[in-house]
Amino acid sequence: MKKPIAALFLAALVPLAPAAQPNILFIFIDDIGWGDMSCYGSPVKDKSNVPITPNLDQLAAEGIRFTDGYVASPICSPSRVGVLTGMNPARHAIYSFLNNKAANASRNMNDWLQPDTTTSARLFRDHGYMTGQFGKWHMGGGRDVNNAPFPQEYGFQSSLVSFEGMGDRVLYNGDGLSNQNADVPGTITWTDWQNGADLHTDAAIAFINAAHAAGKPFYVHVPYNDTHSPYNVDPGHENDFDHIASVATNTTGKNFLEELNELDKEIGRLIDTIDNLGISGETLIVVVGDNGAPDDNINALLNRNGGLRGGKGALSEGGIREPFLIRMPGTVPAGVVNSTTAVSTLDLLPTYCALAGIPLPAAPFAGENMSDVFTGSSRARQRPLFWEYGTVSALSSPAPKLAIREGNLKFMRDPDGGRREFFDLSSDRNETTNLVANPAHAATVAAMEAKLVRWYEEVVLGEVGETYVCDPPSGPEVLISDSYDLPGGSSAGSGFGSGTGVNEGVASRQGGALAGALGYVQTDSNKAASAHSISGNRLTVAKAAGSTAFQLSDDGTGPRDFGNELRGRRYEWRVSLDLDDTDISAARMTLGISDTALPAGGVNGHDLGIQLDLVTGNTVSVFKRISAASHSGTGGINASIRTGLPAGEPVDVRVVMDDSTDYTGFNTSYEVFINGTSADTGNISFAGDSRYLVFDTAPNTGPSSYENFAIETLDVGPERLCRIPEVGISEFTPAAVSGVEKVRLYWTTQPGQTVEPVISSDLNSWQPLLDGGVPVQVGTEHGTIRWFEATIPAEFKERSFIQLQTVD
Repeated sequence: MKKPIAALFLAALVPLAPAAQPNILFIFIDDIGWGDMSCYGSPVKDKSNVPITPNLDQLAAEGIRFTDGYVASPICSPSRVGVLTGMNPARHAIYSFLNNKAANASRNMNDWLQPDTTTSARLFRDHGYMTGQFGKWHMGGGRDVNNAPFPQEYGFQSSLVSFEGMGDRVLYNGDGLSNQNADVPGTITWTDWQNGADLHTDAAIAFINAAHAAGKPFYVHVPYNDTHSPYNVDPGHENDFDHIASVATNTTGKNFLEELNELDKEIGRLIDTIDNLGISGETLIVVVGDNGAPDDNINALLNRNGGLRGGKGALSEGGIREPFLIRMPGTVPAGVVNSTTAVSTLDLLPTYCALAGIPLPAAPFAGENMSDVFTGSSRARQRPLFWEYGTVSALSSPAPKLAIREGNLKFMRDPDGGRREFFDLSSDRNETTNLVANPAHAATVAAMEAKLVRWYEEVVLGEVGETYVCDPPSGPEVLISDSYDLPGGSSAGSGFGSGTGVNEGVASRQGGALAGALGYVQTDSNKAASAHSISGNRLTVAKAAGSTAFQLSDDGTGPRDFGNELRGRRYEWRVSLDLDDTDISAARMTLGISDTALPAGGVNGHDLGIQLDLVTGNTVSVFKRISAASHSGTGGINASIRTGLPAGEPVDVRVVMDDSTDYTGFNTSYEVFINGTSADTGNISFAGDSRYLVFDTAPNTGPSSYENFAIETLDVGPERLCRIPEVGISEFTPAAVSGVEKVRLYWTTQPGQTVEPVISSDLNSWQPLLDGGVPVQVGTEHGTIRWFEATIPAEFKERSFIQLQTVD
């Protein structure tokens, strides 16, 4: 059934004409620390006594150096999303660096940034700019994500990326990630690592020269892979910085300094190009780092983060405060050090548009227009800055996972209310004194905490808009059962392909509410996929080198999260396990439940796993496996709960759980039944709302078999509430004569929601928008915002309404 949930009106809108058109050159440096540049305090000089970053220092002297410059995230991909969209990257479900498909799914992340989202590149392209991206992309593509959009779909007319992107790219000899990225379209330039920055600089310079020759303004991103580890230098330059005592005998430290010094020269080439063309007064140059330097031994030796607490992957200042330089002679005053204004890469899109006279489209931008600050004002920022890291993605972090900076004050906490910290950055930028318990700040802490929690609920969780009942109460019911029975008893092939191997005949052998909708994917592929098949009406893993893990999947790519169906409820999972391996040193098989799709350390990371081991005496023992963080004791649990079972005989396992969503204690209880009798009880805690069922066998184990698997709810679950999207028009394309040709829509959403846009001219008769003759349906797997560029049918160009309908 489809329900109308949101609507908006389209009319014959007329765009504003652009004003001045300054060039924009944005340079992003990978993993550079707040203290790495000489102009930010690095004492390092080369053997000629020249500071390590002379070109960047000169740029700072000719413009503004911000001491309180920030990025949108303490790690790569989301930081880049913040630059390109001007929005909090959590809205787009890009919470950490983009990895392979299974890892992305395990962290509740999309595989790429939605291409229909508003981007700075598309805005400038559509206002007459030549747009180019030359360097690291990492917003989709690479590893096994070989179907991601190209940079052109985001508005960049020309691009040369690297191994974490699509299209024309630079790949590196002998690099595994480069080899994985060699199978998608585009011209590939193979080279050694140390040449990457040179080639991206060459491409950017050629593009700038071409734009200037064509009399066109340009918008260019040059996000370098340097100074990300490993650090690579030209042969013969390995000891250029062996005079620096702290790293004289540290190869990694010396190589980092040489790579930074060489990158400064590449940036100098870009600056020289602008100056030699005589367009320095027409070109805004912005240089920022994408996140802090890793808080590793090199940071300790060289003070890379300038004394700031923490580093990459943490919301402490060392992870998010970055060098931030701008220059545009005649517009940006020279020689200014701004220590008053906290600026962010989230401010760049609205600031660029203001300077170029481009109307800012409607979108939930997170920054503010800093054009007055870029031209000399030293006012305080007006909007708070917010961050998340490790919340929905369940990633660990040495710092709290949520943060807000308002004025000079910073408050941090975890989503569950733990690890509360409060700092006055005006006197304590290194975050050495936590003032959260100081009564003098109680009112301020309470106010900032309330803002941070509300931001988290709206932006990260999508709790915005009116609620409606999208799923009535359900259960008790079998969610999924799998007998593994096939007409011939065995599959024709092996592996995890669609309809083959372990996925052969799923529609006929499965039962329950999700029957036929789920197959299996391998999530630990150290054991060959060909070792997995249906044999004798059992899912069988043959003896082969390497470990394996596999899980149920509803898309054939990532594991299925049963959190919506199981969390907070009483349920059971059951299976018959048969361990036929005779090698005592190797034989082990497990079925477990985890709040993350890729439990760290395999079975060591299961919140609760039930494992069969062949032990001395040629008998089978049943062990429970519980990760260290999931129980009230210390260390992980690997304890036998039933012994002396005959080897080679099936063991029936049934686990009943009373699941709790109170993650502040160990409130989920369980009881394990072995062959029909109770074997163990206890309590655990999950860390979040996800629930994954993980099948696992050890290296060289086999044959091992799974039979009669099922997940069943044992109570009546609550009704599920969904949110009515808040929908808006971001951008539109006028029709040739009058009316609207295309419109870019966005709406708030939550994971699992699918909508169908329909259109009307009179609010009475509605018809679906079509793509290739088929009604468009837009689903949201992850994230809290969705974008869609709609082509308006001819009969609706002059006057139309668009409504979103839910799709059950």
